[in-house]
Amino acid sequence: MVLQFGELPVRIRKIVYYTLCATHQRFWAKSISHGLPNFLRRSMQALVPMAPAFLSTVVIMKWANEEYRRSKRKDRKLYEKDT
Repeated sequence: MVLQFGELPVRIRKIVYYTLCATHQRFWAKSISHGLPNFLRRSMQALVPMAPAFLSTVVIMKWANEEYRRSKRKDRKLYEKDT
């Protein structure tokens, strides 16, 4: 006995069920009172391990740029006899 759609043993007629996902019912509910503090807490937790790497990168880049500029300057002693 093969059951096909429309010939199933359970018959429900004239009843329509509408459902809405729980996440879509109140989209902005508690977004300020719960979401914002949660975002700040998570941001601070992520910032703590990233801060040393970020600061060391800034210091190294600043040092490298200054060293590059210093190495590109002309030595005045080489050009004293030109005038």
